[in-house]
Amino acid sequence: MSEDIQYIPDYYLAANLNHFSPTQINKPNDVWFHDYIFRDQDWRRTAKIPNPNMTAGNAAQDGVNEYVFENKNTREAQAFGIRQYKKNKIFYNCDGIGRNKYDVLGNYKKNLEVMGACINNGIRALNEVGIKKEKKVSAELYCEYFFPGIKIPTIGRTDLMATSKYLIELKTKWFSKKLAKGYIPKEPDYRYLCQVAFYWKATGLEPILIYHTGMPSKDRSTKEIKNEFTIFSKDNCELMTPEAFDDYLEDCRRTLESRQNLLKLSSDPKEIAKYIQPDFDHFMWRDLNEEQMKEAKALWEM
Repeated sequence: MSEDIQYIPDYYLAANLNHFSPTQINKPNDVWFHDYIFRDQDWRRTAKIPNPNMTAGNAAQDGVNEYVFENKNTREAQAFGIRQYKKNKIFYNCDGIGRNKYDVLGNYKKNLEVMGACINNGIRALNEVGIKKEKKVSAELYCEYFFPGIKIPTIGRTDLMATSKYLIELKTKWFSKKLAKGYIPKEPDYRYLCQVAFYWKATGLEPILIYHTGMPSKDRSTKEIKNEFTIFSKDNCELMTPEAFDDYLEDCRRTLESRQNLLKLSSDPKEIAKYIQPDFDHFMWRDLNEEQMKEAKALWEM
């Protein structure tokens, strides 16, 4: 029985880190180091204003779950998701955050306008997959996998899981100044491919990746509304095959190995920072306020 016990090495304990996650893997090294080694869990939960697109995605998931698990109709599911999102308005009654004074209240309002449509399109996509025909569906179940050579597990939570057949990862697209039209990409984002590859490996189930939005594009010639949702699977996307997943997982393993090696060097964040090149222009830094950004730059003596 003692052979099954997994001991956490001291260099992880010194960093107060007992697992990785798909979210951690998808962060650049400098952002991961700042958020998970320099900062702690309390800071991650309370110090940053939650991004309005992130909370919109959570609310849309809540609405979809009402349809799947509570047998609510589409209108009821939409209303529930909208109510959930409105609870976040208290976070956004400010002039803006980050270096560029990111307009969180403006984005919140734009997302609220299309929340119902986004939930509806998510439900339509799930109906096309046949989710209601499944006898057993679960949500947000934890799963874990030990990458080869990595001494702590990677733990994630699935969105939806038809336990005998497949798992579904839902992604939403919201307002962005860079996205004038065509909010749903023609192929999955690499970060999301890495995420579903992890769930594939950890559960043994075939993954389906669904993008849905409340802001579809309109064909200028036909006036047809399109890109309301897209379903990616191994049947229609070569980036979603087992062979491709193995490649993504190897990239993830190398990312974790580099971080494990960094933690072996020192438990002092100032010392570790010497081996990481920061890129403060990356969008993942934008949610920090001015004081938090000063503290982050001080790590690199900038």
